[in-house]
Amino acid sequence: MAALCCTYKVSRRGLLLTTMLTFLFSIIFIGVGSVSVRFGASFVSEANAYCQEMCLKENMEDEVVGCNCLRDPPATELPTVFFMSPAIGMIVVGIFTFFTSIMGCLGAIRERNVILSSYICALMLVIILQFGFGVAAATVASGNSAQVQGPLNGVLKLHYQEFDWSSMEFFFPKACYVGSRDVRIREASSDNATDWEDYTFRFPLCSFNGNCVYNDETARGTDLFDMQNQCCDSSRRCNFDNEDCTSGEKCIGSLLRRGGAPPPC
Repeated sequence: MAALCCTYKVSRRGLLLTTMLTFLFSIIFIGVGSVSVRFGASFVSEANAYCQEMCLKENMEDEVVGCNCLRDPPATELPTVFFMSPAIGMIVVGIFTFFTSIMGCLGAIRERNVILSSYICALMLVIILQFGFGVAAATVASGNSAQVQGPLNGVLKLHYQEFDWSSMEFFFPKACYVGSRDVRIREASSDNATDWEDYTFRFPLCSFNGNCVYNDETARGTDLFDMQNQCCDSSRRCNFDNEDCTSGEKCIGSLLRRGGAPPPC
C-alpha cells in the first residue's frame, strides 16, 4: 500500500493556510481596487471641471481639445473607462476571492467533501481571473490598448499644446506642464466684443511621441523656443535625462500606471 504524502493534520493545516492566504489576497484586491476607483473618479471630476471652464470661452466653443462643449454641462471627451474598468474588475475579483476563502474555511472545519471540491474549483477560477485581469491591466498600463491608442492619444497627439496639462497637475508630473503658450480669448458672458483676456496653456516641452521640438518658428523669440531646443539630444530625440523634458506619451503612461491600471497582486 502506497504511503500518504502527509498526515491528516498536516493536510488540514495546509488547507487552512491556503484559505488564509486567499483571504489576504481578497482584502488586497478590494483595497487597491477601491483606491483606484477613487483616483479615477477624481480624474474625471477634474477633467470635467476643466472643460466647463474652457467651454465658457466664446471663441473656443466646440473646439476645446478633449472636451465636448455641446453637452450640458460640458464634459471631457477623454476616455475614462480605462480607469474604472480595471479597478472595478479588481474589486469584483476580490469579492469573489473573499467568498472562496470562506468556503475553504467551512470545508476545512466541517470536513465536507462537497464543500472542499467546490472550494478547489472556485480557487482554480480565482487563479484564472487574476491571471486574465493581470494581462488586461498590463495592456492598459502600457498604453498599447485600443482604448488608449485611439481616443486618448488620438485626442492629444496632434493638439497637445492646446490642452492645459497643469489644470490636472495632481495627476501629471511637473515636467508635463513646463512649456507654456499664451493665447487671447474672449469670455462668452461678456457683451463687449473687445473684452479679451490672456490664457496660458501649459504642456510638455517635447512632442507627443517623444521627438524634440527643434527650432519651432511659432515660438521663436520666446523662452519656449530655447527651452524646447534644450530638450533635444544629438539624435533630435527628447532628452529624458533632463528633468524638465518629457513627452505627452510619457505623461499619459505615468497617469495610467498611477491610477488607471494598478499592478495586480
